[in-house]
Amino acid sequence: MKPQVRTSLACWPGMTHLAATQAAMRGVTEPLLGSLLTDHVQLVPQSCDVLDEGLAEVLANTWPSTAFRLHANVRVLPRRRLADLCTFERDRDWFEAAARVHRALGATVYSAHAGQRRDATLSEMLDNACRCAELFGCPVAIEGQYPAAGQEPHKLLVSTWAEYRALLDSGVPYALDLSHLNILAHRTGQRDETLVAEMLASPSCLEVHISDNDGRADTHQVLLRDPWWWPLLRHIQPGAVVFSEGNHCRHITERIHHESH
Repeated sequence: MKPQVRTSLACWPGMTHLAATQAAMRGVTEPLLGSLLTDHVQLVPQSCDVLDEGLAEVLANTWPSTAFRLHANVRVLPRRRLADLCTFERDRDWFEAAARVHRALGATVYSAHAGQRRDATLSEMLDNACRCAELFGCPVAIEGQYPAAGQEPHKLLVSTWAEYRALLDSGVPYALDLSHLNILAHRTGQRDETLVAEMLASPSCLEVHISDNDGRADTHQVLLRDPWWWPLLRHIQPGAVVFSEGNHCRHITERIHHESH
């Protein structure tokens, strides 16, 4: 059974929030997923303009039937900031600005990247997520990561199967990005499908992010074929919101190039 999948503005990277939202509302389909729904829409760092409280109110008032929510280090201040849960105290001003935008949207969930190992331990990051939840006044879902390329494969926190297990066991809310797990499986040569199924089924799973990649980089490709984790989607708990992060700008360009040849 296919899950109901919502639209992330990551589908239109490089566009303004307003233009990307308009593209979402015109409707988009994917080969494996069908039509993406817009009752929930995820606002992301890939959009090119600043998302302040005024713009948040415009989005919420223009599309009142859509529940908008922030993801990761959305550009809420003029200068881009790589804020994450490991840098919560250092980037407190960014999180306070994001919380104001969150409230202007009337959002009920925020999801954030775990961050880099050099900035916090796993337990410190989990504590930061709880403090962030107090600031936002809602659950904050931790998004796990994957082994990095290059000479520091373990620089990102929550990038091993053991750390994903620890995240599940912590009871803290999380967002499970299955394309990240594809990179983890590719780099380690291991697939912990039992753990993935448990994480999808847990009430702590508030979001599921899906897109495709070849296991080497998080390229946000549109899903054209069943990935190894596709059968596990049946375990997704009913309260989780599933977002497609497939890049439709690139997908359209590639399709046109293929058809012209």
